[in-house]
Amino acid sequence: MENLGKKVGFLKGLMEGMSFETDTANGKLMAGIVDLLGDLSDRVENIDELLEDLNDYVESIDEDLTELEGARDDDMDGLFDDEDDDGDFDDVMFDNREDKLHLLRPTLSEAPPEEESLAGNLCPECHAMFVTSLNDPEGSEYVCPNCKKQIKPVPLNPENAVIAKPVEKEKQD
Repeated sequence: MENLGKKVGFLKGLMEGMSFETDTANGKLMAGIVDLLGDLSDRVENIDELLEDLNDYVESIDEDLTELEGARDDDMDGLFDDEDDDGDFDDVMFDNREDKLHLLRPTLSEAPPEEESLAGNLCPECHAMFVTSLNDPEGSEYVCPNCKKQIKPVPLNPENAVIAKPVEKEKQD
């Protein structure tokens, strides 16, 4: 926008060369217009500089993001590779204890956090529901959080679990 500054300077020179009298109404108007154009030209130059800085900053962010995406893609490359994969249940694993199904969630961190697998159970005494860890030894005994008795929990299954039913909305007239 250097061109704007030169054009405003040219107009100021013309005005001075024409010997405009700034005391008259027309002279005051012309001087005001030329001064306004000068201020606007300076402002546009400042905005252009800021825009160039902003553009440089956005480009650096884009480069950083591209690097991060590349690093993430490198980390994820071997995550789901399986030689005998038939395409079904790509991200599902079966736990051999009571055939519980657990979904795997890939994480982007270097060492995935250890997630504890839980199982729903019923107390054989008071029939309260509670959860236990699948990492506990087979046949472990627990203290029921409801009745406080030492028990061997009964695993939840479709036959003994309470199943919620959806609430039917009343028809509106």
